[in-house]
Amino acid sequence: MPILLLVALTLVAVAFALYWGARELNESQARAQESLVSASLDARREAFRDLVVDYAWWDEVIYVLDVGLDERWAREELGHYLLEAFGVTGIWVLGSEDQTKIAFVEGAPSEVGLFERLPGTVRSLLAAARQGRSIEAVPPVSFVAVEGRLHMVGASIISPFAEVGDPPGAESASLLVFMRPLDQDFFHSPSLESFLEDAGFAEGPAAEGYLDLEIMGVDGQAIGCIFWRNQRPGDDLLWSVAPLLFGALLILAFLLVLAVRRVDAVVSHEGRLSVSLDHERQRREDKSRFVSMVSHELRTPLQAVGAAADALDRYGEHMDRAEMREEIETIRRGVDALAGLVDDVLLIGKVDGEGKVQSIDLAHLCSAVWREVSTALKADQELRLSDRIGAPIESGAQVMLHTVLSNLLQNAVKYAPEGKAVEVDLAKGQGRYEISVRDFGPGIRREDREAVFEPYWRADRVLGTSGAGLGLSVARAAARSIGGDLTIESDGLDRGTRFVLRWPF
Repeated sequence: MPILLLVALTLVAVAFALYWGARELNESQARAQESLVSASLDARREAFRDLVVDYAWWDEVIYVLDVGLDERWAREELGHYLLEAFGVTGIWVLGSEDQTKIAFVEGAPSEVGLFERLPGTVRSLLAAARQGRSIEAVPPVSFVAVEGRLHMVGASIISPFAEVGDPPGAESASLLVFMRPLDQDFFHSPSLESFLEDAGFAEGPAAEGYLDLEIMGVDGQAIGCIFWRNQRPGDDLLWSVAPLLFGALLILAFLLVLAVRRVDAVVSHEGRLSVSLDHERQRREDKSRFVSMVSHELRTPLQAVGAAADALDRYGEHMDRAEMREEIETIRRGVDALAGLVDDVLLIGKVDGEGKVQSIDLAHLCSAVWREVSTALKADQELRLSDRIGAPIESGAQVMLHTVLSNLLQNAVKYAPEGKAVEVDLAKGQGRYEISVRDFGPGIRREDREAVFEPYWRADRVLGTSGAGLGLSVARAAARSIGGDLTIESDGLDRGTRFVLRWPF
């Protein structure tokens, strides 16, 4: 068992290690892809800035185009050349007031102004370009979103000099603006295509299952993102190992179940042995107590019988008929007491309390048992019977009911004060019958309510009253033999006792 638990813990640790490793692999792959995209964008921006610088500062054609506008090639062919050679789709030469002086769109001369094509946020780029009085000060290329596509935009003042000092000045110089889409040639470039899947640009957030790199516009606000599929190579690794790990866990779980069942069987067997030993010990104790108590209870009537028999034997010839009759009655009472005691002992062990089903008038049965008890004990109490059933019942429990009522009414007569009533109530409801017997005797303490049903148990306050302590034990055994139970309700000492018998229809 400990070895199986150790193996289980090892497999769980391996599973957690695989999960952690897969997660780390996914995260490292995502970071590497993001770094690759970011570095590729920076390289494209730097190359595009160099292109702008080359034509704004070193190409005499641009300067002549801006000043003289007499070069036909510059006016008509420059846009087409830059489109074919470098993918530049927009070229604008702006005056000192940012007015469009010359424009090329998609390689052809155009009347479309810069701000008709690009968002107004490029004004900050133009302002930075006018402050770039040297090649090193030319501002970085920015990004704009035009018609759902991501474009690079670069700008610089036009100057034939290495630095802007003599005319044209920073305020009066013209600006050269290039625009180029960052399109399929970027997303499908060899440097990216082998590492990224389904890459593209979106003006909103990336869809679920994709990674993205946020793109900032000229004004520093997000204009969209470049996205690519989250390949999660760690998941592939995890799923390739998971079946083996899952199979090992299933086998281990099966072995653990077998081990647990084996342990449960052993523990259950030991528990049954322990219970059996306890039951045997209790049985021996009960037997010893039973023998001593029965011996004690038998001794009294036997002594009385023996004494009466000795008196008849020794002095019978000298006794008159009244004295002889008295001794004979003593013997009969002792025999009756012995017979009743034996009957009680035998009834405690009775299990099957059901007999032949017959019609039983509970009110009549209670009255009959009361007559028997009150006559035998010479009772002077009064029976108050309340019958809320009002009709005979069909049951096979007449013998057991007689036994319960007989013992309960005997207790009530013994312990109730003289002249007080004994109340019996008959009722039914919730699928069961109910008989309650109430006396107004000394009562029973709450902590003794279960003890009174133990054989031979008697309360200290009533030790002076005759009895063997078997009556309530016999009554409860009879009640349970018919599927019911006998319970006790007492309001406390000196406030009487109420016994309740309940059994199912």
